[in-house]
Amino acid sequence: MPRAMSFGRRAADYDRYRPAPHPEALDRVLPDRAGTVVDLAAGTGLVTRALLARPAPPAVVIAIEPDARMLARVDGARRAQGTAEHLPLRDSAVDAVLASSAWHWFDAEAATAEIARVLRPGGTLGLLWSRADPTVDWVDEVRTIGRAATDGAARLSRRGFAFALPAGYGFVDDTPTAVHVRWTRTMTRDEIAGMVCTYSGVLELDADAQQEVFDAARARLDELVPGPDPVEVPFETVARRWTLGDGSAV
Repeated sequence: MPRAMSFGRRAADYDRYRPAPHPEALDRVLPDRAGTVVDLAAGTGLVTRALLARPAPPAVVIAIEPDARMLARVDGARRAQGTAEHLPLRDSAVDAVLASSAWHWFDAEAATAEIARVLRPGGTLGLLWSRADPTVDWVDEVRTIGRAATDGAARLSRRGFAFALPAGYGFVDDTPTAVHVRWTRTMTRDEIAGMVCTYSGVLELDADAQQEVFDAARARLDELVPGPDPVEVPFETVARRWTLGDGSAV
């Protein structure tokens, strides 16, 4: 988590360049009745905004994020500093916990126990990842410039986001195969290069090295995707969902 919290200095770039999950993917991870939903490791609130923009938004959205610089950019929801391993919530308090592009930063055992504690029986854990689609050649090449292979989610990505929660906390896997929702987003080449610089493998570099990545990505985009701005960028959101049962081991 300390590495993840170092990204708050680029909170404005996260807000500007990172995509929110596709609405269809949110549909796949929310329970039928979601009165109170937690956006866990909320960052700048991309999931929070997507939840609040739904035709029938949850009654309560709580954004929980350890980095105050990120949390300060969240609007329209209750806000609290906290981590997946130490949630500032009472027992059985919420209907759903969502985490977008964040699970790889958590201690899986401690986070699973905490999420099970705060969920009501029948509540859901929804994990999402949104990324420029690496099966498209030009996207894959630009992601390589952005050191995507060293990003925190890279190992999960290579496995198709297939993994099991720690056993013994009462979760039933509703989507043993990850659901992939493909969509497009209109972006300028500068915005694409800026997004590349929000990957954790780049954020850990110093400012000069980050600028070199931006310049290299921007130049390569002109070669790979000729023509005027903007560009239709292929994205996908990957979704997994678990439901909390009676607490017995799965």
